[in-house]
Amino acid sequence: MSLVNDILKVYKFEENKVELEINLFNLEDKLETIKNTMDNIALKYNNDIHIKVDKNIPEYIIGDSIRLSQIIINLVSNSLKFTHNGKVTIEAKLERMENALCYIKFKVKDTGSGIPKEYQSKVFEKFVQIDRKEDDYQGTGLGLTIVKKLIDLFKGDIKLESEVGVGTTVTFNIPFESGENKVTEFVNNIEVDLSEAKTYKILIVEDNKINQIVTRKLLENHKFTCEIADDGFVALELLEKHTFDAILMDINMPKINGFETTKRIREKGYTIPVIAVTAFEKEEVEARAKVAGMDDIIAKPFDVRKLFQMIRSHISTQE
Repeated sequence: MSLVNDILKVYKFEENKVELEINLFNLEDKLETIKNTMDNIALKYNNDIHIKVDKNIPEYIIGDSIRLSQIIINLVSNSLKFTHNGKVTIEAKLERMENALCYIKFKVKDTGSGIPKEYQSKVFEKFVQIDRKEDDYQGTGLGLTIVKKLIDLFKGDIKLESEVGVGTTVTFNIPFESGENKVTEFVNNIEVDLSEAKTYKILIVEDNKINQIVTRKLLENHKFTCEIADDGFVALELLEKHTFDAILMDINMPKINGFETTKRIREKGYTIPVIAVTAFEKEEVEARAKVAGMDDIIAKPFDVRKLFQMIRSHISTQE
């Protein structure tokens, strides 16, 4: 599934079917969320993740925060797999301001095994896998290809420097619009949603343990309560025992997928809002989600504020 998903992503880029979204976000918050998401992976090989953000970068910037997260997550994942007892650093530095554009230089540095010079010019090509003497790692060979195509989409550039036994540094530049003049409008649009006193109970249907932990933490930090179902059958059992305000439904799960689980929920007469959480693009699953009875779709890695707005919007229609 991982290989197929990655091939589909590359195909979409080559067919020019991917477009950037526009949202306003705090870069430091975004990087902290990525770090928290990946800390458990870092622990596997006794690694630390560090973040350095230039204070000259505007507090809020405008651009596609989801695609930026995909770039950084891919790069950090790659670094963590080939680093033992070391560290991975994510840096963001303001290079220059031109009109309302902030040109930001990002670096993902690791102290891992490094890449031999003869391979360094090929790492962004499709299906290239480098022998870095790590017997337990197999990948699709498309991770860095996807990163390169995403950065091209941003009209940015990327380069890699590496030394065997010392580590690897990937540097990329992306322009973002300054959001300083739009903060008031942004806060006015979401503040009511984020400060409501009422507590909602959410059922998280997700088989991946790390995703369970991260999603639960994000929701509980914003006064939601949660129950976890490892698969669709457990979700159906929990619905008979408890009352929930909404369901976050992963699509790709063993035993029974999210579409079939939602279909069975609807057959039992439950009208509870079901939001699909998926690594696919929305348009790829929209038709099947509608047939299954899902109310909405959010793509991983999701924008936290967008998720909260989506949950509260659908709950309010039920009240």
